[in-house]
Amino acid sequence: MNWEHLKTFLWLRWRLIANRNKRAGATWFILQGILTAILVGSGLVALVGGIAAGYTLLPKAPPAVFMYVWDGVVAAFLFLWMVELTVELQRSELLSLDKFLHLPVSLGGAFVINYLGSMSSLGAIIFLPLMLGLSIGLVFSVGPIMLLLFPLIGAFALMVTALTHQFRGWLASLMVNQRRRRTVITMVTFSFILMTQLPNIIGITSGRWGRAGTRQAEANRKEIEKLDHDLATREITREEHDVKVRAYRSSSTSEEDRKRIYDIVKRINTFVPLGWLPYGAAEGFQGRPWAGLLGMAGLALIGGASLRRSYHTTLRLYTGQFTSKTPATAPTSAELPVPGAVDARSASLKNLPKKYPAEFLETKIPRLTEYASSITVACFRSLMRAPEAKMLLLTPIVMLFIFGGMTYNQNSNPPELLRPLMAAGGYAFMLFMMVGLLGNHFGFDRSGFRVYVLSPAPRKDILLGKNLSTAPLAFGFMFITAVALQFMRPMRADHFVALLLQMIPMYLIYCLMGNLLSIIAPMPMAAGSLKPAKPKAMVLLIHLAFMFVFPLAMAPTLIPLGIEFLLTWTGSLAWFPAYLTFTIVELVLVVWLYLEILDGQGRLLERHEQKILEVVTAKVE
Repeated sequence: MNWEHLKTFLWLRWRLIANRNKRAGATWFILQGILTAILVGSGLVALVGGIAAGYTLLPKAPPAVFMYVWDGVVAAFLFLWMVELTVELQRSELLSLDKFLHLPVSLGGAFVINYLGSMSSLGAIIFLPLMLGLSIGLVFSVGPIMLLLFPLIGAFALMVTALTHQFRGWLASLMVNQRRRRTVITMVTFSFILMTQLPNIIGITSGRWGRAGTRQAEANRKEIEKLDHDLATREITREEHDVKVRAYRSSSTSEEDRKRIYDIVKRINTFVPLGWLPYGAAEGFQGRPWAGLLGMAGLALIGGASLRRSYHTTLRLYTGQFTSKTPATAPTSAELPVPGAVDARSASLKNLPKKYPAEFLETKIPRLTEYASSITVACFRSLMRAPEAKMLLLTPIVMLFIFGGMTYNQNSNPPELLRPLMAAGGYAFMLFMMVGLLGNHFGFDRSGFRVYVLSPAPRKDILLGKNLSTAPLAFGFMFITAVALQFMRPMRADHFVALLLQMIPMYLIYCLMGNLLSIIAPMPMAAGSLKPAKPKAMVLLIHLAFMFVFPLAMAPTLIPLGIEFLLTWTGSLAWFPAYLTFTIVELVLVVWLYLEILDGQGRLLERHEQKILEVVTAKVE
């Protein structure tokens, strides 16, 4: 590679970062400096801690524990690496190579720069120094045989980064079509969420993980309580008590179970390339270096092959092989349509059912103004078409399935008044998972926000239409939560009805908060992405503060339940359905308060709409 080209690319990369920080303002520059210092400090702490652990703790550990430690470090590194990969899928390259093809720059040199730039990530900054620190400590405590860990770690890093670069290049070839790009990003992100939660989902739904261990622990606890009683009544001595208690506490995991788990983990590390680093480290710890040498060679071969394949994919991508189309041949006279046939075909197409009839956009919602009704229907239709919005709305479903399974598999029987509180917590969690949508109304509109600015619609109707467009989804999630909890932990009839009514005040209060956040702290969103584009530091701080204020805003909706708890606790008017009665009162009060505050928020939107327009229509990368 040409050295002058390398210096130019490095300078360009630095200049782009500097310009972006300069546009973001001094606050963002200070915040980024603090985060950089934290990351560098974390890397140094990981390095020093790894040296200390490798010198003092790991040499005394059994081979199984030694392998588990390395497996844990590799798993944590891969998890953070995959999270950052999912976030950065919007750009296939750190530098857009098609802008440099007219310059005398080799594609191979630019490819190397982009590959080296992809190594800078949170996982690499923290966990690679930790691996190196463990290796340094083991060299001084175990011996020179552990020097094998350094090339093994290098080969592992080469394989992971090369496979990642190949994966990004493959996705870039798929995302040449912009309509397909959004779907690919959405499906990859959702697949990663499912992949990380798959062990929990299997264990929770099947009930196999932890259930047998829970029964054994419960039986041991009862036996230990019996031994405590025998000791208190002086039926056994203190020595006998201590011996039997230690036996019961150690019987939860037998030696055979530990050996079986170790054999399974060792077999996985033997055949899965991602486990070759822990397996080679464990074998070297026991004085057998051949596994590490073979693992290093295998990881290096995989990494080299992936880099070669990734380079050829990039070459095909930027030479237009993924976008070239064969020219269509002119139709012959035999293929020309007959006028009568065209009319008949057009008539038949008109009779075909349409998936999304145009009449849907002309629907008039009763008791709403023409503007509010049109905005509600149009926003709901846009929400159903946006892949990023679908991704955002699929997350509560996954979390509902996970936490619902956890609640179902618990053997506890919560008190009667605790069950509505659990459901209200589920409501709050569902709303919190939708903050990216409800707290950034206009960010997903992008250039479409000009329609609101130029329209004569009252700004109050714009906010009302935005809130009503997401209401079916929010109420649907909350209703599923309430029904699922009623099925798993049945509640009284009046409590269940009050719980269903409580959805409305919680959602309206949340909408008022989301409207205010959308007006004062809008964030531009790139098309097909869930990642904010160039957010300012103050905007991020406001959204962070929203997360802390959110529980406080939801707390007043629990006042009716608290009143019934006090009446039940004091024993006065225990027969009175206070939760249902005061929930109805709260519902009327919150609806009135929502309509009153919405007028003021409409005026606030009118004053800030030019600033919002400038933010959400800004050019994004």
